Amino acid sequence: MKTQAHFEDIQLHILHELRKAQDSIHIAVAWFTDSEIFEQLCLMAQAGVRVELIIINDSINRKSSIEYERLSRLGGVFLMVGDKKKSSSIMHNKFCVIDGATVISGSYNWSRQAQQNSENITVISEHPELARQFLQEFETIIERNTGKGIEGADYGKILTRLEALRHILELNDDDDVSLQLAKLKRLLPDNEDFIEVKGIIALIETNELDQAISDIEAYARTRKQVTVYVDPEIPELTLDLMVLEIQVSALEDEKAELEKLLHSYNYRHAIEVGDIIRRILTLRKDKLKDEAAKDDSKKDEYREAQQDFEEFEQDYQVASRQEILSVSEAEQQELKATFRACSKMCHPDVVAKVYKEEATKIFAQLNEANEKNDVERVQAIYAILQKGIFSPMSATVSDAQKLHQQVVRIRGKVKDLAVAITAIRKSEAYQRVAVIDNWDDYFSKLKLQLQDELNALEAA
Repeated sequence: MKTQAHFEDIQLHILHELRKAQDSIHIAVAWFTDSEIFEQLCLMAQAGVRVELIIINDSINRKSSIEYERLSRLGGVFLMVGDKKKSSSIMHNKFCVIDGATVISGSYNWSRQAQQNSENITVISEHPELARQFLQEFETIIERNTGKGIEGADYGKILTRLEALRHILELNDDDDVSLQLAKLKRLLPDNEDFIEVKGIIALIETNELDQAISDIEAYARTRKQVTVYVDPEIPELTLDLMVLEIQVSALEDEKAELEKLLHSYNYRHAIEVGDIIRRILTLRKDKLKDEAAKDDSKKDEYREAQQDFEEFEQDYQVASRQEILSVSEAEQQELKATFRACSKMCHPDVVAKVYKEEATKIFAQLNEANEKNDVERVQAIYAILQKGIFSPMSATVSDAQKLHQQVVRIRGKVKDLAVAITAIRKSEAYQRVAVIDNWDDYFSKLKLQLQDELNALEAA
């Protein structure tokens, strides 16, 4: 399996993946108003690729200038699901499956507005089993929304949905409340039955959540004795958790890569020009110290120079004591690939709870070895992990409520990582380093500039 997270030029990355399709493209997204991507889908359909698109039936899509039915005329499949009033909860997943092998998932909606937002996608390739499960989810969405309706009402399904709602309310997970409410309403017949359930729905919709939780518990106590039901949402939650685990790993890889870039720059900076800068700051500090002894107006300036020197000295000592091994470009690529493979197997946020402590230790060792360019150590960790010492959370949890807890937790981790990555990319330090094309030339010129500055200070 290969994964790659993207935070910039997302539309271009999606188009790149779509153009590689040879056999089929299946897309299920809430909002689709990106005309350029739609044109590409039409081109693929004309070329003989099977293209199927599902979006929600809401005002955003209905007001789009895109002629969606054009895809159907070209031999593809287009389906708008949900009613016109409440459909946003139907498509809580956003995904694309290409040739039954590559999956695109993430927070990015395929709309014009999304291009202006801080969103992301993860491209997962060489994982046919995950692709198969998403294709199954695609078919499930179609089955649920092709107008077949519900014959009668199932107490077991209703009870399970109510308990899922109670759990979400207790977690304060507002994002999923509307989704679960929509699922519950589809289970209820259009008659005067299930008055208690409809009363609970009304309490939730009027934000009387404590009373709603209490009523759900009371309803469950009176019904559990007469109904047993296996929740069909379990496979859906398991798939949600599985892809979130992959997204966490991909985002962690991206974050580690950015941090490694800054770490490598700081190390190189200390080695190449640290001593010169130290001498410059020392001369400035000493010069201002002498001036401040004679002129009180110079005291603040001297204190600033003293602080600059102390802060630099601390960073310089830390950086100069570190060791980063020299590796070839081929070794660097091998290190990157092996690190990513290891991260997928031992990230402490995705392994089963029983393995979390040991996984945390190994993950820390992995990050340290990666920062040092220690190819041998990373390969040794990979060899250990290949033995299957850890299992992912998604493979060990089968209870719906526990699955939902983990989905909420990992979804929060994904958001946190995305925020952290965006912060790094926007930082002054990263912006400065990211534009350097050739580090050898950069540090050579910087050293000359600083040497000239030092010479001038010494001459004065």
